[in-house]
Amino acid sequence: MNLAKSLFICLILAFTSLASYFLLIGSGMFPSPDLALIGLVMVFILALSQSRKIFYFILLPLIIIHAFYTPTGLNFGAPSYQYIASLFATDLLETKEFLLQIPFTSYLIAFSIPVLLVAQYKLTQRAGINFYRNKTFLALSALLVAFHLPIANPLKETVNAGLKIMDEVGKLKAMTNSPSRWGVTELEAKYDDYVLIIGESARKDYHHAFGYPVENTPFMSQAKGTLIDGLRSAGTNTVASLRLMLTLPNKETWEPNYDLSLMDLLNSAGLETHWLSNQGYLGEFDTPVSSLASKAQQVTFMKKGGSFNSTNHSDFELLPKFAHILQAPSSKKRFIVLHIYGSHPLACDRLEDYATIFKEGQIDPKHHYLNCYISSIKKTDEFLARVYEQLKAHQASSQRSFSMVYFSDHGMCHQENGKEIVLNQNCFSQAHHDVPLFKLSSDDSEQKRYQAFKSGLNFVEGMATWVGIKHPLLDEKVDLFSNQPDPSDYGLADRIKEKYRKEADPAVDIGP
Repeated sequence: MNLAKSLFICLILAFTSLASYFLLIGSGMFPSPDLALIGLVMVFILALSQSRKIFYFILLPLIIIHAFYTPTGLNFGAPSYQYIASLFATDLLETKEFLLQIPFTSYLIAFSIPVLLVAQYKLTQRAGINFYRNKTFLALSALLVAFHLPIANPLKETVNAGLKIMDEVGKLKAMTNSPSRWGVTELEAKYDDYVLIIGESARKDYHHAFGYPVENTPFMSQAKGTLIDGLRSAGTNTVASLRLMLTLPNKETWEPNYDLSLMDLLNSAGLETHWLSNQGYLGEFDTPVSSLASKAQQVTFMKKGGSFNSTNHSDFELLPKFAHILQAPSSKKRFIVLHIYGSHPLACDRLEDYATIFKEGQIDPKHHYLNCYISSIKKTDEFLARVYEQLKAHQASSQRSFSMVYFSDHGMCHQENGKEIVLNQNCFSQAHHDVPLFKLSSDDSEQKRYQAFKSGLNFVEGMATWVGIKHPLLDEKVDLFSNQPDPSDYGLADRIKEKYRKEADPAVDIGP
């Protein structure tokens, strides 16, 4: 390829890219188009410019029509019913006044679009460049088109999610040495010890206490406390959910505010804070959850090396460490988080030290995994009972009152793998956000059951109300344990309707 032809190609691509950019922003629909979209429009222009008739009778008229709208699109946005209706109802004077509102630069951009288009066409013809014969051009064009098809969505989602997580971790690292936005808060705590137990992957409808026919929650079903049927988690996996439920999030964008975390709020109120976890731990800032946990004054992770660490610790191993915290003398109010492994996939691995509810042969073989799942929930129920017993025993010896709360971070979705029905995160269920919420305190005298919607986005405010913390940024009306529903789901129902499975996904009764 000689130098002159290379120069022509550079000019053609420059003119085409500039025209493509102006077309996109002039539509009013793409104020900040990305490179992939600009490239796709370039392919469209270059492909239609290979034929003289197509260029003059199809492409150029379309571009001119588009250019006529460009001044409006640049200043008032995409075409709409209101704009079209006003066009028919506007007189000459109103039209003049409307046109005078538009800056001269907008008209200049509109005029340049067909000029750039014709310029690239003339240069292409003069240099004798046939893009349709160039294999590199065809290959890149195919990739650009594929990038905008549904087939590329998994790759784009993966890349975008990875970049988002890296950005969040970067923000968390940057905030380590900066104070939280809570400042000083007011504390009027009713109890001496507060315990928050974060469950894992436990759907509400698989708990007998919430209606599941198999009895797998003997403690929750009978204990004196408050059962809330209506909490909806803020996400469909641990990180997605807890980064919003353990910070005071932006409820419009569903983004976390890491400088308004629950742990920072508790610390600002003068509580002694502890975090005991049976979840995986790679490093202080490797996940948003570990970063939020690291804000506690005392942090203990059972696992090092992530959730897939080959060492399968039982949740029961947290209990001696919990007892050690209780027995340590303290004159402060304390807040202790127990983050358990619960019903995390694979559920059968959670039962190395616990029996399944049904033995082999008692149930349909396709319910083997579900037997493990409901048994893991029973194990969690026993874990709650043991925590409660430790708190009661400590109260008897120290006179410290207490209150404990259990919830699960998210649910899961049913799938059939050919041999059995499993629950995992490979799909999105209508019941994915439905999780249990249970509170019991040292002075409870009866069991209360309320069916009331509670949004996971209000969780920090609900925790503050529970503990007795007041702050101008907190809505004191939010009460996780009242019989009054939250007024808004902040668009969750629309998200479920748009992205989740349409069919119902009820719990499966595996009883013989």
